[in-house]
Amino acid sequence: MNDLLNYYCVSVEFPQTSGAEHLEMLQMRDRVAEIESILTDEEKSLLANADRKLIANATQFYQELSRFINLAERRQNEKITPEYWWWYLDVLTFLPISLNQDSLIKDIEYSQ
Repeated sequence: MNDLLNYYCVSVEFPQTSGAEHLEMLQMRDRVAEIESILTDEEKSLLANADRKLIANATQFYQELSRFINLAERRQNEKITPEYWWWYLDVLTFLPISLNQDSLIKDIEYSQ
């Protein structure tokens, strides 16, 4: 498995760790996004599963992240688009749980 993807997959397993580590995880997800097109089908499946875990635990991740950064300010300053949805964990936490876990998780598909 790709090292970047492996790091991200492991990171989403631990929503209780520090916000500083979550920030690294989001930055790693940026790097994974850059190589998504060359991931194997198996790696794309692993990525989709990891993304589902991130969405399912968005509130926990956001709570820790908010101790270190303001996601809204970061998005504005760095002009982060919704395509990089993982930088919108603060927004995801305000969605009704049915939308957050049912609709969004089902919408995450990675195909060639």
